[in-house]
Amino acid sequence: MKRSCLIVGLFLIIHSNFAVAEIDKAAQQVLATIEWVAIPEGEFLMGSTPEEANAAYEDAKLRSSMLEQHTFDAELPQHQVYLSAYEISRYEITNAQYRAFIEATNRPTPRGHNGEKTWEDETLNDDTQPVVGVTWFDAQAFAEWIGGSLPTEAQWERAARGTEARAYPWGDTPPKARQHANFARRYNRPIRVGQFPKGESPDGIADLAGNVWEWCLDEYSPTAYQRNGKNVPRNPLTLRFRDVLRSRVIRGGAWDVGRAFLRSSLRFKFYPLDSTHTIGFRVVRPRPEIKD
Repeated sequence: MKRSCLIVGLFLIIHSNFAVAEIDKAAQQVLATIEWVAIPEGEFLMGSTPEEANAAYEDAKLRSSMLEQHTFDAELPQHQVYLSAYEISRYEITNAQYRAFIEATNRPTPRGHNGEKTWEDETLNDDTQPVVGVTWFDAQAFAEWIGGSLPTEAQWERAARGTEARAYPWGDTPPKARQHANFARRYNRPIRVGQFPKGESPDGIADLAGNVWEWCLDEYSPTAYQRNGKNVPRNPLTLRFRDVLRSRVIRGGAWDVGRAFLRSSLRFKFYPLDSTHTIGFRVVRPRPEIKD
């Protein structure tokens, strides 16, 4: 709890004491290093059919993934979602990009789940690796610093599945460790972004499956699709200062999990004040329109 209070306190202090001119300049320099992929406005199919969810559950049981039935039930029902046009970063945010952020803002450096300093680990500190050891608040603060946001769950899934409801970013072919993604501890660490061109989406978005989980803007609710077909997240300001302990959505799987976790419709969660060496993020712009 002390750690949680400290993080929230640092977040508030930093946001109230930013030197705008200096941050704008530094943020612009980081923006110049981010490649963006445009996603046009329109509808797409989000979630899974009962048959797809059940088949995925049965496959996961065969692979001893420890995923339970309720995880797959959270993908139901499949529904149409309309999104305005947006841009999403082609790659996950890297250590180099995040380092520029903390140098400009004095935000704490990344930490592991037990508070260990991420960048003191040689397997995690390369400039071209995705940054890990960041909380949801860290990730959203970076995104806002450059004028963007974490993607909503719907934006993330549209980028990964397209309008064809692909099972994986590249299509429906099950993932292969040498071709599509970094998973199942083949490399036993996050690797440089963009190393699996065959695993990219048709739009050219890299590493949506494997490498590291990615924070999304939304709170996690297993019944979100049943309650609200439009999948609109709550106001993030309300989330940030009141519901700091409510889980947030993470998507895409990571380097240490099996293929059952890499499906683009799979919804997973993590506590927003915690950080781990398996979770990073990417960003979108413009900032999503949030409705209460």
